[in-house]
Amino acid sequence: MYRLLQLLHSYRAFLLLLFIEIVCVWLLVGNNPYHSAAYFRTSNAIIGNIYRTKHNISQYFTLPRVNEELANDNARLREIISQTQVPIIVNSEEDSLRLSKSVHDYDFLSAKVINNSTRFTHNYLTINKGRANGVETGMGVISADGIVGKVMSVSENFATVSSLLNIDVYVSTYLKRNNTFSSLHWDGRDMLQTKLMYVPRHIQLQKGDTIVTSGYNSIFPENILVGFIGEFSLAENDSFYDIDVQLSNDFSKLAYVYVIKNPLKEERINLESEIQLDHE
Repeated sequence: MYRLLQLLHSYRAFLLLLFIEIVCVWLLVGNNPYHSAAYFRTSNAIIGNIYRTKHNISQYFTLPRVNEELANDNARLREIISQTQVPIIVNSEEDSLRLSKSVHDYDFLSAKVINNSTRFTHNYLTINKGRANGVETGMGVISADGIVGKVMSVSENFATVSSLLNIDVYVSTYLKRNNTFSSLHWDGRDMLQTKLMYVPRHIQLQKGDTIVTSGYNSIFPENILVGFIGEFSLAENDSFYDIDVQLSNDFSKLAYVYVIKNPLKEERINLESEIQLDHE
């Protein structure tokens, strides 16, 4: 013990310098958007390769569950095709699922989840597709069971996705039964449950009501499943309900997701920006 203390004392200047540099880097990345973005781009490439190796090792032991998920996914797609008669086009050059542009504005790129967090207030997942596959910051991400989140940072071959289990994420939604618009926000507590906000008191609710995306932004298509109303209450003087939503996705079991590409996104954003400028 004495020798250890003596060694630390001998290197006290170096250790103090190292500690100060770590604090400076942490403050720089945490408070500067440019350096924060650069950090995420660099770390995505390095950490992505580590996660891919880790994933390849563990993937062997999860093959039965993954195969079952793929079979269920195919069954859902076949059911959708039979009900809507929308042609599905598979692009052999890219492992993407694409709906005909004549009836749909969005393309879907499949990706594997190679890392995922659910224990924090700001949770992220890493996927094995990046800039080389056409993934861009701000794209929406869904799974066979519903909405997942939004792409936060992209490197050449990987992307980091901010999931619904993130207290900074808000999603525009509506109640499918009565077309009431609302907003979804996670309160950082239960990974299977989130909050539905801004539903006025005059709306009639039922436990089990379906919540879907509204399509009010260019990130998510309309009618993507989000979850179902669980418990709800209304205080005497409140204007809005307090609503718990049971998420359709179990984020601890995500294996494959779809990144949503909207070819008309820029056109829509530019048009809406012109309208905003006209009213300033």
